[in-house]
Amino acid sequence: MTGGRMFDGRYIIWGGEHSLFTRKLQAMLNYLAVDYEFRLKTAESGPMVEGRLGTHFIPGLQTPEGWFIHDSTPIGLLLNAKYPDRPILPNLPVQRIAAHLLEDWADEWFGRYAISSRWCYPENIEHVALGFYANSIGKFVSEGLTLEEQQQALHMIEGVRDNFGLRACANRGCGPNQAAAVRTDFENLMSAVAVHYQQQPFLLGNCASLADFTFAGLFKAHIAADPEPRSWIEGCAPSMLDSMERVFNARSDGGSYAPDDALPDTLKPCFEHMRDSYHSFLRVSREALAAGEKWCEVDLGDGPVAMRSLKYSEISRCHIKAEIEALSASDRAAVGAVLGPLGVLDAYLLPGI
Repeated sequence: MTGGRMFDGRYIIWGGEHSLFTRKLQAMLNYLAVDYEFRLKTAESGPMVEGRLGTHFIPGLQTPEGWFIHDSTPIGLLLNAKYPDRPILPNLPVQRIAAHLLEDWADEWFGRYAISSRWCYPENIEHVALGFYANSIGKFVSEGLTLEEQQQALHMIEGVRDNFGLRACANRGCGPNQAAAVRTDFENLMSAVAVHYQQQPFLLGNCASLADFTFAGLFKAHIAADPEPRSWIEGCAPSMLDSMERVFNARSDGGSYAPDDALPDTLKPCFEHMRDSYHSFLRVSREALAAGEKWCEVDLGDGPVAMRSLKYSEISRCHIKAEIEALSASDRAAVGAVLGPLGVLDAYLLPGI
């Protein structure tokens, strides 16, 4: 599977069609209009890919120079620097910090929607079994499976569900006991986000930023692809299906972010959501990590929910903290004046551990 046009050589994405972050990276490369090939990380290719990347996580990006790199956020920063004529991160301070906040929230919180909707519903698991198995043997979903392969897929998925899916849900506090609350939260958020994307091409105006690709990746890999979450979005915000397909396939056209370093008013529900959900987790996870605890509890409005404390979230928090603190005095004042009253800076300004 290929996309884009020739520009400074060909990239290779190593990943899976069912992976949020693989699809996020694909949307990013689509937007940058670079030449790339999508290769599946399979049982056969996996050892080589993992050896080059130094991790089992997907996706990995193989650059035209032959480098193998992982983690969509630093990949995005690298590509933003490499192709300054088609930015995916604003230069002005308020929008730039807002872009970091939006991506961190989407990257770290939307996984709860993805894994809960995928693994907490038996009929959905039967559906995704076919795609998981197809990718594992080197087939794209569109290629289909034989009847024998379909039976093998249904057998394989039980192990994936028990050893990965439901364990991941437990770690993120979004297992069967929290599934109804996760769905309600998703539907409320997407109803508000749909209003924004009906008025704006991207989160920050006429130019995409990193979180747009996370939104698109979530929909391409999960919401539009899996029957359970698709039923959710069709019931609460069906316009998001077209909006996210548009973002996934968008190409940079020289558009610009909102003028005067402004943030669209329609983003307010996103900032309120991150403040009241993900940022609450950042605080308690930080405290747990400092105390050497593997678990923490966060109250999302329906009582405490147990989650694993995450070192990566603390690393990401400190990266954004450093970005804020590196601003000039005038730029930091501007950021504080706009984002401070929304309460979305407080969690990032806490000391490191």
